[in-house]
Amino acid sequence: MITIWDRKLDKNNLKKATDVLCHAFKNDPLYRTVFQNEKDLCRYIKLMVNYYNRNGEIHVAVVDDKVVGASIWNHKGRPFFSIRMALVSGMLGELIKFLMLAQVKSLIMVKNEALITERYHYNKEHHYIFMLGSVMKGAGRVLMEYDIKKFSECPIYLENSNITDNKNFYERLGFHSIKTIDVMGVPVDLLTNSKGDQSV
Repeated sequence: MITIWDRKLDKNNLKKATDVLCHAFKNDPLYRTVFQNEKDLCRYIKLMVNYYNRNGEIHVAVVDDKVVGASIWNHKGRPFFSIRMALVSGMLGELIKFLMLAQVKSLIMVKNEALITERYHYNKEHHYIFMLGSVMKGAGRVLMEYDIKKFSECPIYLENSNITDNKNFYERLGFHSIKTIDVMGVPVDLLTNSKGDQSV
């Protein structure tokens, strides 16, 4: 039986959540374009897991104390990533280490969009899911069903950079595409479960 943990994670479970997300995203078209190798991707995911554990929410799906899925949520009304929040959280060393070690090909530039989450999503109150990944069939669905219920007071937005594999999954959960954009040559679907937002 899959259980959802909705709490701050300790060091051990942060590592488990990071490992699950690294495995889940290693073949994602966008992340494969952005990062030189899987090691850099995992460095990035580790940084973001630590950041959101302090400044957002991380929910994990667990079976027999084994983490089999994880979702990362941005707190409502906050920017996707804040250097100030990272510094306040005591993450200066982690940021410097990541920037020194990771060989990111380039910053993600979106044609006529600037940052997706800043320019488009933040014009209305919403919840934003930064990452969802699992290593067990059904874990992602259980996580999303829990999260949709928890964050039901306003719409949820997300980006799907693996449209081929994930389109039907999100549609079955009540999400629809409002726009498809090009990010470094990769098509990315902007999705929401808001009834008021239709395709543009």
